[in-house]
Amino acid sequence: MNTFRTLRLIDKARINLLLDDSFFINDYSSSELVFENMFVWNFKNQIEILWINDELGVIRSLEQDSKWLFFPPICRTKEEFIEGLTYIKDNFPDALVAGLSKQMMEGTLMKDGLYLYDDYFSEYIYNPCDLAQMKGGKYSRRRNQIAQFKKKYNYSFLPYEDQHFDLVQEFLSRYEQEGGAGEDFDAILYALKSRNCINLFCDLLLVNNSIVGLSIGTISVFNHAAILFEKNDLNFAGSGALLVQLTVAAHYQECRVLTRQEDLGLPQLRKAKFALNPIKKERKYSCLFDARTIELYHLYLESFEDSRDYVDFFFLHYYRPNYTFSIERDGVVASALHIIMKKMRYNNKIIDLPFIVAASTHKNYRRQGLMREVMNKTFDSLIKEGHIVVSLYPVNPDFYFDYGFIQYVFSRNIDLYPQSFECGLEQTNDAELLANMYNKYVDNYEGYVVRDENYYVKYMNSLWQDGYVFELIKKENEIVGYAARKDGDISEILLCEEQKPVHKDLDTSETFLPHPEGDIPTNMIRILNVFELLRSISFGEEETGAIRLKIVDRFVKINNTILSLFLLKKKLDVMVCEEYDLEIAIEDLTKVLFLGRGNEQLAFLFPKKKMVCFDKF
Repeated sequence: MNTFRTLRLIDKARINLLLDDSFFINDYSSSELVFENMFVWNFKNQIEILWINDELGVIRSLEQDSKWLFFPPICRTKEEFIEGLTYIKDNFPDALVAGLSKQMMEGTLMKDGLYLYDDYFSEYIYNPCDLAQMKGGKYSRRRNQIAQFKKKYNYSFLPYEDQHFDLVQEFLSRYEQEGGAGEDFDAILYALKSRNCINLFCDLLLVNNSIVGLSIGTISVFNHAAILFEKNDLNFAGSGALLVQLTVAAHYQECRVLTRQEDLGLPQLRKAKFALNPIKKERKYSCLFDARTIELYHLYLESFEDSRDYVDFFFLHYYRPNYTFSIERDGVVASALHIIMKKMRYNNKIIDLPFIVAASTHKNYRRQGLMREVMNKTFDSLIKEGHIVVSLYPVNPDFYFDYGFIQYVFSRNIDLYPQSFECGLEQTNDAELLANMYNKYVDNYEGYVVRDENYYVKYMNSLWQDGYVFELIKKENEIVGYAARKDGDISEILLCEEQKPVHKDLDTSETFLPHPEGDIPTNMIRILNVFELLRSISFGEEETGAIRLKIVDRFVKINNTILSLFLLKKKLDVMVCEEYDLEIAIEDLTKVLFLGRGNEQLAFLFPKKKMVCFDKF
């Protein structure tokens, strides 16, 4: 019986023989099936191949989340391609098949498969002659950079040899110290060591015997060039453009096309790839076969007006089966919601914040109480996992009051600000800058979702699917905020000052900024475990308080309890008791703990800081 085994060099000839006669040979421009690319990323033997027969192979890679990612089947015909997908579906029903091109899918679509556009892994395709010559107005900036580099530095361009290994290690170390990502270093070093046996072009750009640029690429069986790795020292302006021009002119100018691979959703990398004027961004797709996921996908599509590209992005990069709760009727998913796990600042601590999105019921099953069942199921599961609160951004707040949610933050219409200023707008891909602005704004508040650079990278990409871009708002060339917008629609805005920005392209008439003194309630929160939430609260040295509470919760049974609260010397003792001084509904206690509103006997439980929250999904 055939089994998966580690991909080896001996597989190259067999793989390329099949691909050279494949039905998608003429238009394939990506890199997943380029053997050299697979080989260099197999430095830990994480890529495996199964030969189903002499004419059909299936390749998979073990990803960082310990899940198998499958590549498009290796074969000649459409019939064999379908056979390969069927094998994956039958033996690995939870699998994801990535890297599918449009031509691969023509005539091979499986009725029980879901095909999703994957923007993260869609590749940038270039005309090699354009990159080698860099003629015309669209390359004028690159030509100027190259000219300045040549004028300033005495450089050399030469092929990598073993004697350069230490210089490469020093270059990569310097690259990482200056903020570059190092996830591919092991693959780069493995590629350099394997360069001769798999026919790689490895080139160096040097200044004063120090590497300032490194390029590794190959020419595939598809007669296209694939740049596998490329790095340059940003301290040497123009080194990147010159490295591209020299390597393409030396090796790839006669190739059909050249791929510089995907941007992995990194905004700065996306900017860099667009800067070299690709002829297209080749759309790539992933396929999955899980029946429940497919039903959830179609329920989402019919329930909301989000674009198909955004929904595809959501199911590839946000959706988690174990954090999706649903109810079935008549053998189909009738009602469901999704949880996105976030982090929240509350009471000077960071706590887990399950965030509900895309709650919906199929039109044929509405008004039957199904969402109530879904909420029950969701709350029970989250409580078992130890979560103490759950949050959401409501389209219709009245719908969620019945489940014990209350609105705990507010926003303000910036069109009502008494002062305004003429502003400039500048598109940005700088996730770190956006994160720093956000954290400065929320620093004196609580209740907000914790955001860092990685958060903004994913956030920017999700909005990008619907054409939204982030723009810096400038006042006399000073950055005073940002806006995520598409034409006249502003999805999110942050302002450092309470002044309205005015710009001919900025319509703020219906724009709301999260603000602790706002008058428009927005996000909602719900206490899942009141005992543990109260125990988690910290207090100052001089604070005191004592009361016995009977808590009433119509929806979460474990919250129906009588608790004795005694605060002394920064410690709140919470104990179950039999008698009580005050009866309070869970909704009113939530207002005490998050809004600082309610019975004065509970004033010692009021939050010390005002609450804000920007997150809507």
